[in-house]
Amino acid sequence: MAEKRDYYEVLGVDRKAGEEDIKKAYRQLARQYHPDVTKEDPKVAEERFKEISEAYEVLMDKPKRDLYDKYGHAGVNSQFQGGGFNWNDFTHQGDVRDIFGDSGFGGNIFDMFFGGGRSRGPHQGQSLRYDLEMTLEEAAEGVKKELTLPLTVKCDACGGTGSKSRKEGSCAQCGGKGQVQRVERRGYSQFVSVGACPKCGGTGKDIKDPCPECDGGWTRKRQKISLDIPKGVDSGMRLRVAGAGEPSPDGGPPGDLFVVINVQEHKVFQRDGADLYMVQEISFPEAALGATVEVPTLDKGKAELSIPAGTQPGETIRMKDLGITRMDGHGRGHQYVRIKLVVPKKLTTEQKEILRKFSGGEGNLKKGLFSKGKG
Repeated sequence: MAEKRDYYEVLGVDRKAGEEDIKKAYRQLARQYHPDVTKEDPKVAEERFKEISEAYEVLMDKPKRDLYDKYGHAGVNSQFQGGGFNWNDFTHQGDVRDIFGDSGFGGNIFDMFFGGGRSRGPHQGQSLRYDLEMTLEEAAEGVKKELTLPLTVKCDACGGTGSKSRKEGSCAQCGGKGQVQRVERRGYSQFVSVGACPKCGGTGKDIKDPCPECDGGWTRKRQKISLDIPKGVDSGMRLRVAGAGEPSPDGGPPGDLFVVINVQEHKVFQRDGADLYMVQEISFPEAALGATVEVPTLDKGKAELSIPAGTQPGETIRMKDLGITRMDGHGRGHQYVRIKLVVPKKLTTEQKEILRKFSGGEGNLKKGLFSKGKG
C-alpha cells in the first residue's frame, strides 16, 4: 500500500492556511478532477478526487487538523470508520453541491461517490459524544474501558411495534408511507411539497392500543460498551466507535459514538506529545562535583540519572526512550529532567567555614556561585 501524501501537499496549501484558502484550493482541484471534465483516466481521477476530499475533511475540521498536525496520519486514522477514510466519513457534501450544483454535474458526482447523496433513503441514527477521563499512565500504556451509555433501544414489551398487542395498522391518511403531498396552485403554476403526515407524525402507523412501557416502540436503556484505548492517546483525541450511537428511526444504519479523551494532570510529569518533563532537586555539592541520583519514570519505576560535574541550575538532561509510545508506532518519546538547585536554609558551623574558604578561593561567594562572570 502506497504511503499517504501530506494533506497540505495534496491541496497545495501552506500549513498555516485558513479556511478560505483551503476551500479555494479544494474548489479548484475538485473541478479539475471531476469525472465529467478531467482528461485523466477515470479511475485515476476517482482516486485523486477521494484523496483531495480526505485532505479537505481533515484540514477543515479543527480537532482532526490539530491531531494531524501533532501526530500525522496516525493521529486521524482513529477518526475514520475502519481506521481509514471512506466516503461515509466525508461531512462536507454541501460544499461539493455548492461547487457543482449549478453546472449540471452535482447529481453525477453524488451518484458516483456518495451513492446518490445522504438525503435519499433511510437516515443514519444520531451520533453520540462521550467524554472519557483517564490517567497519564492509562494513556501511555493503553487500557480497556467499559462505558455505560443511556441508549435508545426497541421496547421489549411490545417488540418495538409501539402497540400493546403488537398489532400495527397503517395510517389511513398517508397509506403507511409517513409522508403526504401538498399541492398549491399560484396562477398557472402548481407547487408540490412533501412533508411528514400530520396524523401519524411520519411513522406511517396507526396504533390503536399504545404500549404503556415506551414511546412509539422505543425506550431508553443503559448499555455497556467495551472500548480498547490505544497506547499514546492524548487530550482532545476522538475515538470513533462505528454503529455504537443511536438507532435510525426509519431503518437506516445506527449513528456512531465519539469518545473524546481527557488525560488528567500528573503530580510529577508534564507531557508534550510523546515526551515527558519533570523537575529534579539536587544540592550544590551534587551539581558541582557530579552525582548519580534516582528519578521516577512513568512506567519503569526508579531510574538512575547521571548528573555531570558543573551542572548549572535550570539545565535539562535527556533520558532516552523513557517517554510515551508514539501513536504512529515509531518508538517512544524521551523523558527530560530539569535540574533545580536547592540551597539549604540552615548550615552547620563547619559547612559555613567550608563555604567561606571556597568563596575566598574563587573570589566573592555571590559572584562565584550565582553570577555569570568568569568561572
